[in-house]
Amino acid sequence: MHTIELQTPSEAELLEQLRLSERELLMLDKDDQVLSQLSLTIQIYYNNGGNDEGKQKVLDLIDKFKNQYPSVLRSHFAAFRSSGFVKLTDKSYQSAFAKAKDSNVLEWFLCSAESGLFSGDYALGVLTARDNYGLSHMHLNFPISMIYSDKGRKEYYDWIKYVLSHFEVFHGYAGLSIQLPFDRHPYQFYEYEVSKKYWGITPDGASFFRSEWMQGIRSINWYTFIGAELRNQLVGQPNYLDTMKAYPELSVEEIGQTLSFKAGPLPRLGDKALALPLPYVVINQLCRVVRTEMPSDAMHTAYRGPRYSQSEVYYWIHRWDSANFDQGILNLKGRKEELLPVLGDYSNDDNIVPYTGIWIPFDFEGLGKELKKGQEFPEEGEHERQSGRISSKLAVWKLAKREDGGPVLLPNPF
Repeated sequence: MHTIELQTPSEAELLEQLRLSERELLMLDKDDQVLSQLSLTIQIYYNNGGNDEGKQKVLDLIDKFKNQYPSVLRSHFAAFRSSGFVKLTDKSYQSAFAKAKDSNVLEWFLCSAESGLFSGDYALGVLTARDNYGLSHMHLNFPISMIYSDKGRKEYYDWIKYVLSHFEVFHGYAGLSIQLPFDRHPYQFYEYEVSKKYWGITPDGASFFRSEWMQGIRSINWYTFIGAELRNQLVGQPNYLDTMKAYPELSVEEIGQTLSFKAGPLPRLGDKALALPLPYVVINQLCRVVRTEMPSDAMHTAYRGPRYSQSEVYYWIHRWDSANFDQGILNLKGRKEELLPVLGDYSNDDNIVPYTGIWIPFDFEGLGKELKKGQEFPEEGEHERQSGRISSKLAVWKLAKREDGGPVLLPNPF
């Protein structure tokens, strides 16, 4: 069981933790080019991004970003215009800008790195919905050094306020992230390792997979954004006001049509080996009613090294959960364990069956199967079609009954 802080460290202590982690998490290649770094991010999933008005809002944002950081932005990739990264010049920028609204999908990435092979201190990426159907996604990244001064924090907050004021936010968050290159696949293993150790650092390399997060939020962070469609679910739950009143470290403000929750004065790393930050645990509890419980795909694609399989994503989503809330208030002396189903699937490190017993597909209604401890999980599970025909598809497996009679619900292994 993870302990929770009884007292928040001082601002000086928190800033020192961030500085140490900034150095610890920096990954360089042999030529000292940055491959991964601790970053401040703003991530939103939003509606009406694919129509003309939505595209114009994106172009206004991109123009604002470029004009605010003209001396640091070095390259860009406009998928509707070119097949790869090019140097960011006035000519290449204006050429892309003029054609941006002509494309059904507006996908554009600008950054301070030389190309998509390296991680930039500054980055902006947008991917609008095709035919304006479903969610669009946007992210902005800034150097972690912004957090070390009042001026930098205000600059970061001003970007949050701009984004929430101009876009129809469904949900999103802002805070610590591990910033990978645009060509992220070789470094999925690092994003996985970092975000598994530090729960306050979100793995955002594949956050643009929008279809996974159309039902509810992806994560909480320092700031957590709840749009108009989810708002009533969150604020209408029992004990919402009691919770907000009991924890003055939490604050909420309305920006545009979005509620922006802030979990304390500074972003937290959330090192799982230490006591967890109370504001993050509390805001997670509030947001459980509006989150995605199980995405339909993994956050990482097949590649070498450890990565987020679909079952690992489930455990990541539930990482902050605590069973010790009573009427919206956390019992800091409580010893109840939050119990979750035992999952596994064919990919990544969780591909070995841990218990002999009956396993059933977790992500669809399928047929049970006896699996033996030590064997690999089958890649596919069977299900019965309406016609009565038995078919199969990729499956995440859930333990339904153990041969040894043991429990099928256990503490989160994440």
